Amino acid sequence: MKNLPFVQPLVQRWRESPSGVIAPSETRRPFRLWMTGSLAVVMAAMIPLRAAAETERNHALRILRHSRFGVSETLQRIEVAARDRGLSVLAMVPGAPPALVLAASIGGTLVVMSEADSRPAMPMSVMVRAATDGGADVLVASAAEGDAPHDWSELPPSVVDELRSLPGVVERALS
Repeated sequence: MKNLPFVQPLVQRWRESPSGVIAPSETRRPFRLWMTGSLAVVMAAMIPLRAAAETERNHALRILRHSRFGVSETLQRIEVAARDRGLSVLAMVPGAPPALVLAASIGGTLVVMSEADSRPAMPMSVMVRAATDGGADVLVASAAEGDAPHDWSELPPSVVDELRSLPGVVERALS
């Protein structure tokens, strides 16, 4: 009998699945997710990330888009575009790099932990840093495991729509 290396991981996932159904591997269900309006939670998630070493920050964040504008104007443009989309600003965290934490139209911002011991991520937030070649880079939280899409089934559909619209909001802001 031929040994098929892909069978064992499938069997393992089937055994670990409480329902006995193997979910598609391209989506990942977060370990924990919740909506919050707490500034303490926002600061607990954002401050350590900003203070992290560049390599650690590069693992947690990815560049969504380069802006021809400076950091301040980029943040202002994203804020206006987000408000036009129906989002509000939960917090503007000054410093280097500054961060804009957006709130969903139903209130609060999404907080996600991909593993039990992982740092909380805020996918409805952007950080903006000065780019070495001028302008600014807009950074967003990286999706866990190679930017695989998350299973957002536990979120209200309006929050999922707003989360998925964030790249378009940034694109409109910087066009």
